[in-house]
Amino acid sequence: MRHPPLQAPLLWQVYLGFWIAGVAAAVWLWPALCCALLLALADKRLWRVARLALAGALVLAGLGVALWQLAPPGLASGTPPAWTEMDEGTNTGTAPPRLCGRVRDVQGLPDQRLRLLLADVRPQGADAAQALPGLVTWTWEEPLFRPLAGQTVCLSRRPRPVHGFANAGLADWEIWWAARDVRWRLWSQGGRGDPEISGQGTVSARWREELRAAFLAALLPQGQVTTSDPALPGLSQSKTILLALLFGDRQYLNQQTLDNFAAATLAHSLALSGQHLAVAGLLGLLCVLAAARLRPSLYLARPRVILALAAACPPALAYLWLGNAPASLLRAVCMLFVLAFWLARGRARTTLDVLCAALLCICLAAPLSVLDTGLQLSALCVAVIGLALPWLRRIAPPHAARNSRRQSLLRLVRWPLRILLISLLIQAALLPLNLLLFGNAGFWFPLNVLWLPVADLVVLPGAVLGLLLAGAGLDGAARLTLDLAALPCQWLLDGLERLHALGLLHNPVMLRPHWTALPAFAALAAGLACLTRRNGQDRRDGGEISAAAAQTGRRLLLAGLGLLCVGPLLRLEQRFSDETRLDVLDVGQGQALALRAPGHLRMVLDGGGSASPRFDPGKALVGPTLAYNDAPRLAAVINSHPDLDHLGGLFHLLDGFQVRALFHNGREAAGWRGKQWREARRAAMSTVLAEGDVLIVGDPALGLRLEVLHPPRAVAAETVRNGNEASLILRLTRHGQGLALFSGDAERRSLRRLLASGRDLRAQVLVAPHHGSDRSFLAAFYRAVQPELVLVSCGFQNRYNYPGPHLRAWLDKNDIPLLHTGESGQISVTWPQNGPLRVQTVRPQH
Repeated sequence: MRHPPLQAPLLWQVYLGFWIAGVAAAVWLWPALCCALLLALADKRLWRVARLALAGALVLAGLGVALWQLAPPGLASGTPPAWTEMDEGTNTGTAPPRLCGRVRDVQGLPDQRLRLLLADVRPQGADAAQALPGLVTWTWEEPLFRPLAGQTVCLSRRPRPVHGFANAGLADWEIWWAARDVRWRLWSQGGRGDPEISGQGTVSARWREELRAAFLAALLPQGQVTTSDPALPGLSQSKTILLALLFGDRQYLNQQTLDNFAAATLAHSLALSGQHLAVAGLLGLLCVLAAARLRPSLYLARPRVILALAAACPPALAYLWLGNAPASLLRAVCMLFVLAFWLARGRARTTLDVLCAALLCICLAAPLSVLDTGLQLSALCVAVIGLALPWLRRIAPPHAARNSRRQSLLRLVRWPLRILLISLLIQAALLPLNLLLFGNAGFWFPLNVLWLPVADLVVLPGAVLGLLLAGAGLDGAARLTLDLAALPCQWLLDGLERLHALGLLHNPVMLRPHWTALPAFAALAAGLACLTRRNGQDRRDGGEISAAAAQTGRRLLLAGLGLLCVGPLLRLEQRFSDETRLDVLDVGQGQALALRAPGHLRMVLDGGGSASPRFDPGKALVGPTLAYNDAPRLAAVINSHPDLDHLGGLFHLLDGFQVRALFHNGREAAGWRGKQWREARRAAMSTVLAEGDVLIVGDPALGLRLEVLHPPRAVAAETVRNGNEASLILRLTRHGQGLALFSGDAERRSLRRLLASGRDLRAQVLVAPHHGSDRSFLAAFYRAVQPELVLVSCGFQNRYNYPGPHLRAWLDKNDIPLLHTGESGQISVTWPQNGPLRVQTVRPQH
């Protein structure tokens, strides 16, 4: 592969960019169109009517293909079967159907979980016409066995449509699943649902599972055998890393290990990608050297580099099969085959040429793979490397004079220096994307210099050798080899655990940039790369290409700087806005409200919560939404009552955001969160709110007040201050006019007491008590509030059937609109200083 000064992309590569932008526009319309405009601006060759028309046609074609493939299959093959419309929450006592489906794929997830993709799922004994359209993802915790692709599994569960969380500035994982044609989901634990398996599975799956079982047996201490027990106490975390590197199987990794890798900017080393193909290249080189020993004339037919690349292709294919073909590894293998093909034909190509050719193959075969985050990140990393290589070769040249001690030392440190510089450039180039997707600025990227060479040249080859020995039945040699290969992994884990214990791996919550920062950084990086080209480097053009590159670089720099100003200008506009806005965030079966007042004063009322130990809505949803194009600062956090679905997400905000004040109802949290809640209140010097308290929101001249209507302060009223009945009920007013009423999980007893108090409850917007439960429905209360709009925070097709049918019927009868997050996603209500309120939802209303 050549590494000349940066060359202008070929015209077909530019057109490939337009096709990719069209596919991406199906999900990210404005970012994709912005990137397409940057391409047209950067390349002067496109400034012709015919070529611009072709570019526009490719964008439209990519958009059309993506929309067609993302469309729900029910639109083309009829509506889903009637039995899927039955909901366990509305059919109490109705047993779920016994479903059977063919296993398409099996993936090991952390903390003893499996994710299975099932095809042709239908009730047991039903005909093909009753099969679910699309694929079904089944998450199985604590699995009793490990199914194989091609086998048939049956279990008693009711499928639900895949439905992600829809919040402004966050990715919707529903689209990611739809790109894989997954439309339904199942969940079970252990033996629940009575899972059964039948069939033998495909030949490929059986071979892969036999190798995996042999490898797993060699990882365990001598005498311990693999059983159906998922715990496998003899399997250390260092050895599970070997299993993840070879097979992509993370079933035996725990979440803490993955969190430490992610915090240390090393998570990419566990994802199967091009960096792990070093083992294939090493095997290819060893094969060529061995063959040349037997037949030295081999080098006369082809250069050693070409022979080594050709010999690396079969091991790369084997690794692709072994790792279950993730998108990032598929991209790397395609690049290897393209490079080997071009070099065999005597055509030298640059890194970017090979990357574009691989992307062309992938995008033609599976256009929606463009939406895969793994493919996006790996392709961007390779692009950064391709742009940086000419510059890096000038800083750390590959050849050095042998008669110079200084140059010999430079040769010794050249590769670590290159890894460090490449890691720095990748972190800098991908900084906005990492912040936008993961909230991680990657401060610990220098660890890549220590870990990546060891992982690719010691750990992974040792794992491959251990696998070959285990497959050959040499268990003792395989166990010894794998023990040695796991040693560096254990040293790394110990180091990361020490850093975690010292609090050094903690990544501070940072501002997540506006989406315009992504094309801005891309334009700036490409512009700087163009300006580094020097005159006279290309003999054929005598420096003319460099002059054109300078013009292109200046255009890209100007466009990038312009786009980079969009986010700060939007933040500035928010700070001078005189509007009041309420956001009901989509956090599933919980509640999280964000209130923004003039002067950009922001408050949070409740933060959602989840019983899952791996999912924190505060960290995954509430925090990122609040930090999108905004600083992680809050004037106040209010907890209506310490139930998990209102409290759980607040701990992340209190820990990572700058919070001036914490208010609550004075009650203790149940279970193990009780201690954490007490410590959080003590650290924040919290304040208890009760009936009669008033919070002035922002400048007193604005007239914004939060009035506390419940619970009562009197000690005699302790009987009503329990559970949901102790929820804070707050009324937001502006110059005495009721804007919104927040009722927490208050139930009928508290609502009756509130009515009896004779207080003014009127408000334009009512956040329904207890997620719209019929247990909290009181017609007299709704009549007293006189809402123009009722909002409900609840999960999609939740098992409690919220909002309740009585509430829906009463609102329909009285012509009061109802919106809930399960259907609409995030709901935003804006009150201007003058004029009617405005309502906006992330999901379109039907």
